[in-house]
Order: sequence, then structure tokens, then C-alpha cells
Amino acid sequence: MGLVFGGSVTRLYGHVSNIWRPSDVAGVYGAAGAGAAVLVGARAIVLRNQKGAVLRLYGRQIGLIANADLSGLAISLR
Repeated sequence: MGLVFGGSVTRLYGHVSNIWRPSDVAGVYGAAGAGAAVLVGARAIVLRNQKGAVLRLYGRQIGLIANADLSGLAISLR
């Protein structure tokens, strides 16, 4: 659920913490995030899965957009 209007491109980079083995990265991550950009702006999101792994993502957003949302992400390993 969220509110988004405008259009933009975002490239995110980050790292994961609170893991003991590679399989800890797998799981469903949930987060709340917000961002805004007028031409160039910042974007940050912190996600946590059920095993306690924390994924921190940072990046630049280019375009005209404002948003507030609840997001999720699923990561699996093969």
C-alpha cells in the first residue's frame, strides 16, 4: 500500500548485516520507505527479514516524484 506520483529512475546500492551464514540472506523482507526527487534526489530504504538480516539500500533518484509506501522484497538462493 502506498502513494506515488510522478516518474523517476532509481539506482540502489547497499549492504546486508546481521547474518551468520549465506542462507540468512534468503527470505521475505519488509520495509517502510519514503523519498522525493525534483531532477536529482536521495532514496534510502532499510529492509529486515524473518531471520533478522538487515538490508540497507541507498541511491539517487532522478526525475520528478514523491512517494510514501510500505514495500516488500523476496530473496531466494539456489
